[in-house]
Formats: sequence, C-alpha cells, structure tokens
Amino acid sequence: MRNLNILFATALMLTQTSGVSAQGNNGVRVRTVADTLVGAVGGVAVDRLGIIYSADFGEKVFKIMPDGRVSVFATGLYGSSGNAIDSRGNLLQSSFSGNYISRIDRGGNAEVFAEGFNGPVGIALDSADNLIVCNCSGNTLSRVTADGVVSEFATSELLNCPNGITRAGDGNYYVANFSDAKLLKVTPDGVVTEFATLPGGGNGHVAFARGDLYATSFRGHRVYRVTLEGDVTLLAGTGAIGETDGAAADATFSWPNGIATGPTGDRLYINDYLNRFPPTVEVPPAPLSSLRQVTLPTISTVLTAALTGGGVDEMVKAYRTWKSEPGTASLFTEIEVNVMGYQLMGGGQMQAATELFKLNTESYPQSFNAYDSLAEAYMRSGENELAIEFYEKSLEINPANQNAVQMLNRIRGTGGG
Repeated sequence: MRNLNILFATALMLTQTSGVSAQGNNGVRVRTVADTLVGAVGGVAVDRLGIIYSADFGEKVFKIMPDGRVSVFATGLYGSSGNAIDSRGNLLQSSFSGNYISRIDRGGNAEVFAEGFNGPVGIALDSADNLIVCNCSGNTLSRVTADGVVSEFATSELLNCPNGITRAGDGNYYVANFSDAKLLKVTPDGVVTEFATLPGGGNGHVAFARGDLYATSFRGHRVYRVTLEGDVTLLAGTGAIGETDGAAADATFSWPNGIATGPTGDRLYINDYLNRFPPTVEVPPAPLSSLRQVTLPTISTVLTAALTGGGVDEMVKAYRTWKSEPGTASLFTEIEVNVMGYQLMGGGQMQAATELFKLNTESYPQSFNAYDSLAEAYMRSGENELAIEFYEKSLEINPANQNAVQMLNRIRGTGGG
C-alpha cells in the first residue's frame, strides 16, 4: 500500500539506496556528525529522542542533534566522564576529578546526585534506575539506588581502571578496563570474571545493541563487536590514527572513547579525541574532539546484498536468518521491508517483490498494510485470484482500508475472480 511507503521512502532511500558496494563489504559505514568540539573525550549517552550528549572530560557536556547541531548542555562539572540517561530523560554525569555524580535535567540544570566515589567514569542503569558506577581510580564498582544511596557493588583484581560499563540483554554488566585490554563480565550479584580481550592494549567504553556488545579500543583506534559468547570481531577502523569517514574497512578513528547506542539500535555514536598538532609544539592548542556515527547494516542492505549476490532464494534465506538471530529478531522491519518491496516492484523485479511482501505478512500477520502490498504485487502480476484473497484479508483486519475496496472493485470490474 503506497500511502505508508510515501511517508518513509525518502528518508530510507537517503541511507539505503546508494548500493551495497558503496556500503563496504559488511554494510557498516562511518560518518562525522560534529567536528572540532573544544574539549577532550568523556562518555557519550543518547536519549530516546536521538539527542546525543558528549562529555569533554573537563567542565562541560555537549548536546548534539543527529543532524550535527551543537550546543553546550551543561557546565560547571569537574572532569565530566561517563554518563547515562535515566527513565525520565535526565543525564546522570560522572565527574572524575570531583568524585561525584550529577543529575542534569533536560533543561541543563545540574545537581549533585551522589558522591563518595573514587574516580567515577562509566555508568549503567537497570530497569529501576539503580546505577552501577565504575571507580577507575579505586578499581571497584559502586551501586547507587534511584534515590542516591551509595554502596560497594564489586571488587576484583581483574578491575584495572574500569572505565566503560553497560547492562546487556542477559542481565549481566560488561566492563571495559582502561589500563589493559580486557572486557569483564559482572553478574547482578557482583561476581567479576574475565570475558574477552580487545586488541590494542587499552579500552574506552562499551555499549549494547542488537544482542551484541560494541566497545572502543582507545589505544587501538578501532571499534569492536563482541558477542555475548565472548567472540571478538573488528567492526570499524584501520588502526591508523585519523578522521576518515566511509566504509568501515577504510575508516579511521583517533583515540575513540565514549560509545552509545541510538534509539533505533542501528546507530552507534562515538567521540574521538583529535590530536592535530605536532608533538614539538611548545604550547599546544586547546584539545579538540569530534562525534562519529557508525551505522550498522539494516535489513534492506542485507537483503539487497543477498538478492544481488544469490538471487531471490538467497534473499529469502537472509530474511529468515535476520528474523531468527537474537540480535535482530525483535527489530521492527515492516515499513522498511515494504519500502524495499515497492522499490523492487518499480524496478520490474516482481518475483523478488512478491516474496518480500509474503515474508512481511509472515512477520506481521496483523498488518493490513502488509497484506494490501502483497495483493498489489499479485494484481500487477495478473494473478487476480490471489490479489482478491489478500485484499480481502487486508479488509478483514482493517475494514476502513478504502484502497483495498477500490482495488477489489477494479479487479472484479474487469472480470477477475
């Protein structure tokens, strides 16, 4: 059904119809959202509106819109490092040098929320807004209740300047050490075990998206994907220091540190520490940072690659794989797949479009629009009996679907069915 297609096609086509070859072998791309932010790099957090907050490891936090507009969100901090967004949209911000955590409302007004830490950096929240905080200087983790009561959560010789932390879908916490290359797993009752090692020798922060962990290698100038089974693969970055955007295999990073997941789950936001002056400069200029976006493959890029490389059967196989894997199974794909189906239909690839619409009805059996689109594909192919069947199914779900009524009248008026 075209009405929903029109609403979303423009935005999707901007990011998805440039071709898989332009996306790189794995479909991951890197772009710079905001450049030359005056300050170093602390943590990055993203709220449910997609607004990004990047701390400068100094006195302030930047507020960055997805389109790159930058403003100063909060000032007066003392070593602004790790951060997180609570259920009400407040930013919880560590001050590494002041050993406290601020709560900053959406207007940028800050108050001390909890104190008594030892070099606090990363923050992770549970569903009740309780915090687990990394004490980088103290090599411990603290627990903070939603009303600000602080207690010890975990101690271990494995904690070596714990810097980044995230809570994954399995209920465990995962911690990135800054002073070595280890990722650690911490159970909800505070038991610490070694989990994985990233190449590069020193980690930044870690985020959870699509069933996997994503971690920055601060000294390795790369970003890694880590499964919950502990398998490590390179996501993006050549390892050379730089600011190159583009396909993941060609992109470069410069001391990447903070990392956070966007609300749709297919964007990662990372801040880079830029060092553009030669080491011989007697008085170095103010530190600079940038915000980078790493775009993960969408279902349409995966399906396009499969269709191009192996035909309709491979496309169907890729779809079923996407819908069965834990990291992507729960992602909402109805609209995106519908858009791709119309693009294929417009390009004369009727078999591929029909199979895609059929898959959409399997995944979203209560969507009148999915059945409407499938019916249109059959109508265009001259299979009027099937078109009638699925237009009637669409009407059964949504009796107000006037497009189905009109199409049924058109088909029956020509003697079909």
